[in-house]
Amino acid sequence: MVAYLWLVWYEAPARRLPKHWALAVTYETHERAYATFYEITGDSPIRYQPKVVRRVHLVSDHGTMAFDGKLLLGEINDSVLGALEMYSDTAAELVNSHNRKSGRAEYNCHNWATIIVRSLEDALLLPPGTVARVEKCPKFG
Repeated sequence: MVAYLWLVWYEAPARRLPKHWALAVTYETHERAYATFYEITGDSPIRYQPKVVRRVHLVSDHGTMAFDGKLLLGEINDSVLGALEMYSDTAAELVNSHNRKSGRAEYNCHNWATIIVRSLEDALLLPPGTVARVEKCPKFG
């Protein structure tokens, strides 16, 4: 069965603050499709934990953050879907490792999402140029 992978972002609390990015998987492409969301959330200023939220509408608000936009990254198959939690865990550890080394929260959900998308593109599981499209998405309020 074919699924669709999306990058979804939410309004920032202020103009200079970062938007929150998440990856979402749906089996349909309409805006009311139910999605499984993969994201990282901070439990300290420099430490993030991966999180999975199931059965949420693709364009719904996220807690207090209003939905702001989305980008269809491509179709993925069941093997990618099965490995997405592993990709998320690994990307979260890379973000945390960088932040520990730097002593600052330099990396965040944008880096986490880009790491996953880059891994999928490098493995030829997403179309060439997907990372370039992600890097053009809005990052700040």
